[in-house]
Amino acid sequence: MLLGIVGFAMVILIVAALIRGKSNPVPLFVLVPVVAALICGFGPSQIFKFVTAGVAKTWSTAVLFIFSIVYFSMMGDMGLFDPMVNWLVKKAGTNIMMVTIATACIAVISHLDGALASTLLITIPAMLPIYKKLHMRPVVLVCIIGAAMSIMNLLPWGGPVARTGVVLNADVNALWQQLIPLQGVGLVILMIFAGYMGLMEKRRGAGLNPTGDAARLSSDEDEESQDDTLSSDDVEFMKRPKMIWFNGILTLFVIGLLCFTKIPLYGAFMFGLAVALVVNFHSAKDQARAIKMHAATALTMPMILLASGVFLGVLDKSGMMKAMATMLINIVPTALGPHLQDVFGFFAVPIGMMLGTDSYFFGLMPLAIKVGEQFGVDPHNMAMAMLIGKNYGVMVTPHAATTFLACGLAGISIKELLKFCTPRLWVLSWFSLLGGLMLGLFHL
Repeated sequence: MLLGIVGFAMVILIVAALIRGKSNPVPLFVLVPVVAALICGFGPSQIFKFVTAGVAKTWSTAVLFIFSIVYFSMMGDMGLFDPMVNWLVKKAGTNIMMVTIATACIAVISHLDGALASTLLITIPAMLPIYKKLHMRPVVLVCIIGAAMSIMNLLPWGGPVARTGVVLNADVNALWQQLIPLQGVGLVILMIFAGYMGLMEKRRGAGLNPTGDAARLSSDEDEESQDDTLSSDDVEFMKRPKMIWFNGILTLFVIGLLCFTKIPLYGAFMFGLAVALVVNFHSAKDQARAIKMHAATALTMPMILLASGVFLGVLDKSGMMKAMATMLINIVPTALGPHLQDVFGFFAVPIGMMLGTDSYFFGLMPLAIKVGEQFGVDPHNMAMAMLIGKNYGVMVTPHAATTFLACGLAGISIKELLKFCTPRLWVLSWFSLLGGLMLGLFHL
């Protein structure tokens, strides 16, 4: 009981502090879990083992971020995305909805491999310059990508479906075949949502010549980012108009490595960055200068990712996660027993935010199925409702590495992402659940 209570208190405290912007994530993810573990009676040597296990889960993504952010930042500075941005802006004009719908389409195609990180690494660098030029909020870009990943993550090679298949001891392809109609409905919902977000941005005054809230926000951002803006000398130093074709082919090759090989994601960007530096900059001094321009951004997020490993290690290895899942089951009123799948489907996003993916599917779902059976709830119904609802929390899990990867690539804070995306994606999960109910994937 103590482990569960302390676990919930720890998660709620961290999420609340992140949303309110009361502290940088690094001290939160390190100090709060350590204090929580001490309260639960664990000694320093045990806590050190928790930390080691947790950091082992996040270090590869931290390395990925260091190399990917420098790579894409360099490519942007060298003008790689300028032709595409100018073409899309010319075609879109003031049609902001076209940009948001295009974002959804690119994210859907990018997520065909089922990998969250590669979807972010492909979609955000491609679309962010357009959003900035049209004075659209980057958090809108991230929210649309989150919605696209949520429905595309139901592919059989996506993690959630595979995990559900393991829990149910069912064939993954058979599960996916049942989910295909829902994916079709989800894509329609996604396009409507993307169009709606574009309409909201247009009403804010977004466009080449911003007005209203968009103009005020643009002015504020300009003032806040003056220190981060490259000097005119740096801009001239980085421009490589004659190298656009080579850099474009290199970027496509790196993306190909991400999508079609089993090479680690960070390995692909290590290779790409090394080649880009050697070909575009012919002295050690110039190469160092190019890297240094983006060193601050490239190191800030990896520090947060490594710190989140402390949180994950304590939450998992201390037994808090299992205790929290058990408590969630025990607090459900008996009267709601026959509708347990609806309860967990409805609250899947916030529950998933607290537990994380593996603990949700391998910890909570088996317990929920077992309890549900006592009230006559079919295991398949329970699993489907929990799967469909949880998928929309992939972008707003505050201790997931990909959440911070999205923040870093888009240049937004975790506070901004959670406050903006969580309510919208949660509502989308209800529409998806309604679609699943109407298609007979689960029953009330």
